Amino acid sequence: MKTNLKLSSKMHIFIIVSCVLIAIGLAVGTICHFVAGGFFNYGGDYESYKSVTVDYQSIDFSGGEKEPLELIEEICDKAFADAGVSSHVITSGTINNGGKLVYKFVYSTDYDKLAEASAAINVAIKASVTGADGIRFSYASAHNAETLLGSGLALSRAAIVVACMAVVHFIYFAVRYKLTMALGALLADVHNFALFIALTALCRIPVGSAVATYAVIAVALSIIGTCFFFERVRKNLKDDSGKKLTAHELSDKSANESFMSNILMHACLAAVSVLLFVLLSISSLSPLAIISPVLCSLIAFVSCAYGTTMFTPSVFAGIKQFGDKVKPVAKTVKNTK
Repeated sequence: MKTNLKLSSKMHIFIIVSCVLIAIGLAVGTICHFVAGGFFNYGGDYESYKSVTVDYQSIDFSGGEKEPLELIEEICDKAFADAGVSSHVITSGTINNGGKLVYKFVYSTDYDKLAEASAAINVAIKASVTGADGIRFSYASAHNAETLLGSGLALSRAAIVVACMAVVHFIYFAVRYKLTMALGALLADVHNFALFIALTALCRIPVGSAVATYAVIAVALSIIGTCFFFERVRKNLKDDSGKKLTAHELSDKSANESFMSNILMHACLAAVSVLLFVLLSISSLSPLAIISPVLCSLIAFVSCAYGTTMFTPSVFAGIKQFGDKVKPVAKTVKNTK
C-alpha cells in the first residue's frame, strides 16, 4: 500500500507539536519531582509501601459453607475498618493446602494501625480455627517496604546504553550514507527518546525499572525505523530520476515508500504487547502489576512510530536542503585556496 503524504511541507507543524509535547512533559515531570515524589509516577519495584501479609493453610473453620479464603477476607476487612486504614492493592494466591493474601497500603499509612489490625486478624483467625494447632499455620504480619529507586543504577545504565547506541548509530550512518543522513538519524534518536520520556512523565502511569528498559527499546526502534527510511533515500539518490528531486521531494518520496514498513513494525509490537497483557493477566495475581509495563511499551511504540514516520522525514528535508546549500559554498572556498 503506497501513501502520498507531503510531510516536508508540514515540517514546522511537526517541530512545534514535538517541542510543545516534550516541553510540557518535562515541565510536569520536573514539578512532580519536587512535589509528588518523583519525575515519573514511580510504582512497582520503585514504590515504597506498607503491607499486611496473611498466610493460611487448609484448616477447618467454623464458617459453615464459607471457604477459608472468604472467611479470612471478611476478618481482614473488619480489622482494617476498625483500625481506620484502607488498602489500595490486594493480591491473593492459592495452593492445594492454603494460600496467601497481601494487602498493600500507601507509605504514609500509620504502621502502628497496621500492627494493630494484624493483631486483631490473628485473634479473629485463632477464634475461628477449630483445631488447637491451627494458629501455627495461619497468621498475619505487617511489613514496611521502603525502596530507594534502585540507587539510580538501572536509570544510569540505561542512559549509558542509550548514549552508546546513539553514537554508534551516528557513526554508522555517517560512514554508510552521508553526514546529512547521520544528523537526521541522530535527531530521530534524541527526539523519540525525549518524546517517550516526556509522555511517560505527562501521563503519570506508574512505572518501575520498565521505564529504563523501554527507553532503550525506544532508541533501538528509532535505529531500525531510520534504517527503513534512509535506505530508501539512498536508493532514490542512486536513481537518475531521484537525483533530479529537490530535498523536499526526495524526503516525501522516501517517507511514503518506508511508511508502511515502519507503521506495521510498531503496530505488530503493540499488538504483541496487548496480547501478552491478556495472557499474563489470566495467570497473574495482580493485573495491575502487568498493565504498567504494557502502557509504558505502548507509549514507546507510539513515540517511535510518530518520530520515524512523520517527524524525521519532515525535518530531514530541511537538513538536506541546508546541506545542499553548504556544499557548493564549501567547494568554492576550497577552490579559492
